Amino acid sequence: MGRRIELMLSLTGRDIKKKYKDSLLGALWGVLVPLIMLAIYTVIFSTIFSAKWKGIETHTKVDYAVLLFIGLIVYNFFAESLTRAPSAVLSNPNLVKKVVFPLEVLPPVVVLSSLYNAGVATIALIAFLVFSSFGLHWQIVLLPILILPMLALTMGVTYLFASLGVFFRDVDQIAGLLARVLQYLTPVLYPSIIFPETIGNWMRLSPLAVYVEQTRALIVTGTLPDWGSYSWAVAWSLAIFFFGYWWFQRTRRAFADVV
Repeated sequence: MGRRIELMLSLTGRDIKKKYKDSLLGALWGVLVPLIMLAIYTVIFSTIFSAKWKGIETHTKVDYAVLLFIGLIVYNFFAESLTRAPSAVLSNPNLVKKVVFPLEVLPPVVVLSSLYNAGVATIALIAFLVFSSFGLHWQIVLLPILILPMLALTMGVTYLFASLGVFFRDVDQIAGLLARVLQYLTPVLYPSIIFPETIGNWMRLSPLAVYVEQTRALIVTGTLPDWGSYSWAVAWSLAIFFFGYWWFQRTRRAFADVV
């Protein structure tokens, strides 16, 4: 087990270095791109749409930017893992053909690499919080109770799409389309309360939506999770993780014949 974790971390480090290799700004792109998109979204949604957040008052553009940034960090972590999942196995044909190589470490590499980018963006988020009217709450130490099941959800989806991507090359396009659709069906850029009650209730059944909203509430107001919806999200996340992992292990023997 220890050797597999060491291998996983080594491959993750290689993946991160490869992503920013020969890049002038290197890992700073992980912050720069979200900040540029954040500036655009903040202007559009705070000025043009004037969306209001339930139970959260925004006094400045920085406050509004914080609300959007939290949603973007959580969503982008999931979306990056999802869109990269179909190539997690396909991009390593030399490893797939090794009889003794533990293929189950490949999907987590994608997730950990995405988590690294989310961590870099979080550093910028802390700076935003300092200059916002929200400040820092002690409840932020409880973030792991939201991050860990979110990791399970993302890992399960990544395992599933990594396997499907080997056999069906269209999965790459499907993952990209699904990520785009989820951005608008998840309260990332606007609160779920702006939708009609029926649509909003269905939206809040999504584990991803639960994690986005509860992470935002925990960070900006120190509001503890709603344990009912949290339990629902955790149950679904664990179910998706175990199914995704089971499916990956069930199909892995055929990978070498297809890659």
